[in-house]
Amino acid sequence: MIYKRTYLLLTLLLPASLFAQQKKDSIHRFSISQSVAYAMDHQGNVINARYEVDRATAKVRETVGIGLPQISGAVNIQDFLQIPTTLIPAQFFGGPPGTFEPVKFGTQYNTSGELDASQLLFDGSYIVGLEASKTYKELSQKSLTQTSIQTVSAVTKAYYTVLVNHWRLQMIDADVNRLDTLLHQTEKMYQSGFVEKMDWERLKVSSNNLKTQEKNLYKLVDLSYKLLKFQMGMAMTDSLALTDSLRSVPLSPDLEKDTTFRPENRIEYSLAQTNLMANELMLRRDHYSYLPSLALYGSVSRQALGNEFDVFSSSQQWYPTAIIGLKMNVPIFDGLQKQYRAQEDKIGVLEGVNTLNTVRQSIYLDISNSTTNLENALAELKNQQENMDLAQSVEHDSKIKYQTGTGSNLEVVDAETALTESESNYYNALFNALVAKVDYEQAKGTLYNKK
Repeated sequence: MIYKRTYLLLTLLLPASLFAQQKKDSIHRFSISQSVAYAMDHQGNVINARYEVDRATAKVRETVGIGLPQISGAVNIQDFLQIPTTLIPAQFFGGPPGTFEPVKFGTQYNTSGELDASQLLFDGSYIVGLEASKTYKELSQKSLTQTSIQTVSAVTKAYYTVLVNHWRLQMIDADVNRLDTLLHQTEKMYQSGFVEKMDWERLKVSSNNLKTQEKNLYKLVDLSYKLLKFQMGMAMTDSLALTDSLRSVPLSPDLEKDTTFRPENRIEYSLAQTNLMANELMLRRDHYSYLPSLALYGSVSRQALGNEFDVFSSSQQWYPTAIIGLKMNVPIFDGLQKQYRAQEDKIGVLEGVNTLNTVRQSIYLDISNSTTNLENALAELKNQQENMDLAQSVEHDSKIKYQTGTGSNLEVVDAETALTESESNYYNALFNALVAKVDYEQAKGTLYNKK
């Protein structure tokens, strides 16, 4: 009982901070916005999405590099253990016609150094590929935004879960204290002969049931903290205290029709647009692949020959070679591969257009649905608030009547049960309203604005 009262006192002084059991300097004290900011730096999915942006950036630079000068060097050292033999007509040396004389040409050691360079002058596929790589980077950036929005939603809902469970625990703790006081008074009245034993037993049963709910709720609060840490990417061993309270959460958003809303406000629509752009680029690449490609190339080399390996000798003779050229590659026939690839990518464009239209319609439906859900949730919350106020009034009156002898013990038990049930219904309605608020903001595209 002492622990229970201490818990309630700490809850009133520091809302939603009781389960931080470690040293003060090791406690993370976060508001909702701070929890979201922490998740943006530590949540696994967000980190991976950021890695994908870095990967896409590197891919863009890799693609750009294809159009830059390509330079390579090579050194080749050969040791002919057996010098190749060539057959030469014997009549060159005065021999009979029709016969051949084996002759060995060359030296045992052949060393060469070569420097090659090339520059792509024109390739339609490369031009489209460069645009496609930038589109890929844009897709990864938008995927990061989408992951961030999902993380904001998950963290916010988990934060609300902790707050609601804390508030619920405060109320049930107060109910337990109130019922224990009544139980103690009834026990004295029973010992004095003013009430029957059955009256005390009824209250004892109600007290035991309520304390069982209280124990379960302690575990639920602890579990909700773990869920919040998981959504934030925080280690389970870290200590977390929440600084926001339910009183600081506005629950009256503007639900009027927003005629200025644009589907582009939703990241899902923007992603669908970028995907369509990527499909169109693939189709352009197919058309450009029919065009010739043009490249400039050049090479310089030096070669050393000898029957002894003395390439590092100053007396070694080196023989230079240099070449420059222009190469045009003209596609003629590839088994109709380009034609069928273009058909595939054309279908991809049609699918992208259809997906974009579907996403647009689903966004408007999502807005309508989330608006209705929030309106219903707020109405239900108001109704459950009234029910809880009435249940508290009934419980208070029934207790007074019982203590003055004008009411029965059964009325008190029923009133306590009704109050506990109304409080549970209220907190369920409160949580549903908070979740509906998050869903509404997500549907409107206002839940997360990347700075």
